[in-house]
Amino acid sequence: MKDIELYRQLLGIKSPWTVDHVSLNMEEVAVYVYLVEAPDSTWCCPTCGKSASLYDHREERIWRHLDSCQFHTYLVAAVPRVNCTTHGVQTADVPWSVPHSRFTLLFERFAIDVLLATQVQAKTAGLLGLTSSQVHDLMERAVLRGLKRRDEDEVIDHLTLDEKSFQHGHQYMTVLGDANRDRVLDVCETRTKDATSALLTETLTVAQRNGVRSITMDMWEAFMNAAQTIMTQADIIHDRFHTAQYLNAAVDKTRRTEHKTLLQQDCSTLKNSKYLWLKGPDNFTDTQRERFADLRDQDLATAKVWSFKETFRSFFACKTVDDGHLFFTQWYEDAVSLGNTHLTKVADMLKRHLPGLLAYLRHHRTNAMAESLNSRIQHIKACAHGFRRFSSYRIAILFFLGKLALYPQESS
Repeated sequence: MKDIELYRQLLGIKSPWTVDHVSLNMEEVAVYVYLVEAPDSTWCCPTCGKSASLYDHREERIWRHLDSCQFHTYLVAAVPRVNCTTHGVQTADVPWSVPHSRFTLLFERFAIDVLLATQVQAKTAGLLGLTSSQVHDLMERAVLRGLKRRDEDEVIDHLTLDEKSFQHGHQYMTVLGDANRDRVLDVCETRTKDATSALLTETLTVAQRNGVRSITMDMWEAFMNAAQTIMTQADIIHDRFHTAQYLNAAVDKTRRTEHKTLLQQDCSTLKNSKYLWLKGPDNFTDTQRERFADLRDQDLATAKVWSFKETFRSFFACKTVDDGHLFFTQWYEDAVSLGNTHLTKVADMLKRHLPGLLAYLRHHRTNAMAESLNSRIQHIKACAHGFRRFSSYRIAILFFLGKLALYPQESS
């Protein structure tokens, strides 16, 4: 009787349920607490909450609870089925768990805390004595209820769209982020226009889409076309990070072409200089600074393209859109007149996307948050040693980076 009263107090079991008996299994190092309902209990329909009559009982079910005295603790009960005049026969709710879960509310909450602390599903499974499948199911339920609890009236005025590699080869997924709250709103498996359009429409309500003022992204046409179709009022912003990538590529391609030409003339001037052109001068060692100064002063095509790349930094410091437009017009004419194929190609691309570059000067938004989220997504992938299925990858991303209300509802 003492053990029954002990677990009745520990579990906080309330009417109509009570502890019937407790069984200790030393081989399993486990405690099984058997619960029963009072004979004269009244029931409600789990769908509408109206009074319903007892129909029968389901087979006994087992729920994992928090450990007690280093013993795994399980609750065991045969849950009643009730007959509702409106909804028919339904399985009654129990106060210690949510439907379709094999964990109690307290255990599920604890498991979520352990997952958030370790960020490694396999480690969490080992610590809690669960299987990897159980951990995944727990995460999936947490994410689904978190998505349902999102505030549909919440204002989201700035979005980010970015790509992230999913598997080897050219397999990418699209990441939709909320820049103001540093969170992932959702992801989709590809980066096509149709997939991106579906991501925007299914993740955001009509009111939220209409409230978006700007979207930061790279110059991927599918992203741009989807955003322009779904949210015509939002400005598309191309920031300095992606612009620098394209200009750096022009510098490096020029260096490689010129290096081959110089080697044919038995000149190794550009040998081992790749990272000098791509690395910021502020990070040079004294030796690197001296060598770079010597290279920059020579009549090298690489040095000239590098100079245009560095000059373009000033575009993002322009005070107004008009100033930015004037700066770009002059920079573009000078860049094209240089006659370098690689630089001209990038300059033409920047000209085609000039509205997105000028939008930066209106909003001063960057893709820094998206790049940070990408880095954290990579960490999730590394901890899991990769994901075979996209659906599992998505659940993990939203669990750790979605800033969702993950915990199950507490019993009143």
